[in-house]
Amino acid sequence: MGNNAPAVDNSRWTVKQVLVITGIWLAFLISFITRLSWSTLMPTVNDAMHFTVQQGNSYVTAFYIGYAITVLPGGMLADKFGYRRMVMVAIMGNLVMMALMVFMQGYWSGLVLRFLLGIVSGPDLSACLGIITEWFDGKKRATATGWFNTCTSFGLIVVNAYAPYVSVHYGWRAAMGITALFPLVALFYAWVTLKGNPPFPQQFGVKTKSGKVQEESAMTRLKKAVNNRSVWMLAITGLFATGAKWGVTNWANLFIVKSLGFDVITAGKAMTFFGVTSVLSMIVAGWIADRFQKISRHGWAAILMAIFTPTIIGFALSPKGNLPMLYFWTGAVGIGAFMFSTITNNLSVEVAPPDQRGTVSGFINAFNQIGSFLAPALLGQLLMMTGSYVTSFLIISVFPLIAVVALLFVREDRSALEQ
Repeated sequence: MGNNAPAVDNSRWTVKQVLVITGIWLAFLISFITRLSWSTLMPTVNDAMHFTVQQGNSYVTAFYIGYAITVLPGGMLADKFGYRRMVMVAIMGNLVMMALMVFMQGYWSGLVLRFLLGIVSGPDLSACLGIITEWFDGKKRATATGWFNTCTSFGLIVVNAYAPYVSVHYGWRAAMGITALFPLVALFYAWVTLKGNPPFPQQFGVKTKSGKVQEESAMTRLKKAVNNRSVWMLAITGLFATGAKWGVTNWANLFIVKSLGFDVITAGKAMTFFGVTSVLSMIVAGWIADRFQKISRHGWAAILMAIFTPTIIGFALSPKGNLPMLYFWTGAVGIGAFMFSTITNNLSVEVAPPDQRGTVSGFINAFNQIGSFLAPALLGQLLMMTGSYVTSFLIISVFPLIAVVALLFVREDRSALEQ
């Protein structure tokens, strides 16, 4: 008698997986809300606290310096103490620092708190990506990463939804206080949803020939990561591709106004559309990579990253005053800038041995942060030298192609997809 039982759909997520992904999504979302809140509130705080423009901008820099310092050590600590524990530490740190920002009394106290906010936020990405590897197998992992990545764009939307209104009607300290409530909610939610025994638990050591599990030191893990060619190729990818992404994103509004001749409101609407296409593209990229696994992860990443260059060129050459073409190319560059990041984030943990995932993703993320910091400054220098937004964007459009070449030298362990 044949077995007529219906086949099990292994592509569907369990309720627990949905809770886990929303838990880390919220955890990383609050990191973006707290870091972006200053940029939104800066004009109001500058006036109230009598800061110069340079002093206000230094608060942005202070955060990213602190963050860049701890992304690698944060990943190493996640490998040693556990992904879930480091996520909770990052959320709690965000809660404390934002609460203290409400009571800052002068320039230096706020600057120190912004720097410390960057310090405590360092472990968040590595720990969150590590949790995905614990709860999702290789056939669902890229899709899960795609959904997780959407929180980066939502952070900007959420901040702009409440912070300007609250600061105008109730003061900037009230806006800071509301910002501090987000990590409080995230702390409770993550504490509840991330509990349990994952099907692919984090490994804190490596198996010896005798079958025993031996825990390696943090420095041993780091040395192994540095000696891994694929790790270096992904680091180079992040330096150029992520740098180009944030360079174009940071200068896009000004380009639309100054070069294409649109007003500030139209530029804002176009960049909102940019945000929508970026969110959707990250989800689609994960689904594609999981659905069509005959092409390797790094192969898909290279294909999607190659799209970025022509979208930058199209955006740079967009005709002045043509509103439909503005929306077309702004949406296209949103896809090009963000679609690949789902798979490169996924690769940062899949190329790593199971006990080095935090260390490796932290190492790669350090290069991402360097690119994010340097590329906007480079675009500014190019603009000063050439006097042309178009020329500056065309030069930066070469960066994704360099990243594509680096991706071709990545070698991934296909057996990781079965874990």
